[in-house]
Amino acid sequence: MLSDIVIRLIAAIGLITLVNANDITTSAVVMSVCIFLMLEITLLLKNKILSNLLTSLPFIAAFIYIPITKPAKVITLEIMVVIMAAFTWCSLYLYRQMTAYKDGLIKTRDDSKELEFYLKNQNKRLLTEQDQQVHLATLAERNRIAREIHDNVGHLLSRGILLLGAITTVNKDETIAPQLKNLAETLDESMEKMRSSVHNLHDDSIDLSKNFDDIIKELTSFTVNTELDIEDALPKNIKLTLIGILKEAVTNIVKHSNGDKVSIIFHRNYSFCTLSIYDNGVLSEDTKRLIGTDGFEGIGLRNIRERANSVGGDAYFYTKDGFTVFARLPLNMSEAKS
Repeated sequence: MLSDIVIRLIAAIGLITLVNANDITTSAVVMSVCIFLMLEITLLLKNKILSNLLTSLPFIAAFIYIPITKPAKVITLEIMVVIMAAFTWCSLYLYRQMTAYKDGLIKTRDDSKELEFYLKNQNKRLLTEQDQQVHLATLAERNRIAREIHDNVGHLLSRGILLLGAITTVNKDETIAPQLKNLAETLDESMEKMRSSVHNLHDDSIDLSKNFDDIIKELTSFTVNTELDIEDALPKNIKLTLIGILKEAVTNIVKHSNGDKVSIIFHRNYSFCTLSIYDNGVLSEDTKRLIGTDGFEGIGLRNIRERANSVGGDAYFYTKDGFTVFARLPLNMSEAKS
């Protein structure tokens, strides 16, 4: 913008000088003011054609005006007007080209940054999906191993224990009875450890996010808003409790709620986690009274509270502006599984 002003200012000064070359008269001063105003007003015009037309008028006016004043070197002054016009137009053209290239460079830079930002987000999303796929594959493999141990190794150990029991029953040799007893105890201990390992593998393979999604999908007749902070591992007993509470709450909503909106919020920090399930259904005064006095037999709320109490937590029920189940569960991170 500044370069454009300078170019037009130089052109105006040059034309004013040529117009006043013969003598400074009233008409020359008026012409000079008109030339200056026309050149500078063109800066305000957005229409390119109108701006070019108005830029040409001062040079045409000067070219016509100079011969009228009958100066001594009229041809020279006319040539200088033409040269001044050519200089101005070339300067303006170069300035506009430079501006266009600059704008193009800025646009290219902005597009590059936008593309870079988009690619970073896409890459982050792909990495997240890849991690999720690896996680799901790991859980599936754990389930497969647990199932194979239970079906194969467990079956063989059970058969071995039964055969040993039969041998012990018919054995008449007291000298090998202690060895048979030790063998039976060893097999029993092996069976117990195998069951514990299978149980742990199965519990570790509980995908809290997937279970939450599957339960939430049951709310087909409701508008559901979720805010789920499910990122890190949780202790297996907390996982099962959260799934049970959400399942019970969603079942109650599907069966009893007359609302149309549900909000599910799960937050966690190092020492505890909270689960809130809200629906905007209207409760009768009798139902509110039963909930307020813990007289909620048969509507699933006692089960929710017992689940929370079983892991050292608690559950609360609020009946203002709808119905809310709020559970707060402590976390013992030493039990969390990676």
